[in-house]
Amino acid sequence: MPPKHKHTERDIIRALTEVCEDAKVEHEGFVWLTHEVNYQRFPQSLVVTLVFDEYVSESAMLSALAALVPEVQRALKPIVGGELLARQIEARYEHTMH
Repeated sequence: MPPKHKHTERDIIRALTEVCEDAKVEHEGFVWLTHEVNYQRFPQSLVVTLVFDEYVSESAMLSALAALVPEVQRALKPIVGGELLARQIEARYEHTMH
């Protein structure tokens, strides 16, 4: 990975870590988040995935997603050079083995 991409990756991780730590406190069932990106197509390829406990209701997850999309957008705006599209931020359940 070229140094420019490494720097951008560090910035993304730093910004998303702050969002993640706040979300764990503020949103029921929120567990963690992750991201994927292809730097050949950045920022269009950036996808942020918010992961929720499998026991949280779908309505609670969707409510948290609605609240977290602008938080993620705000955190990443200086890094991506504009507004990350809402469709680039998704939510899913964490499925654990029992």
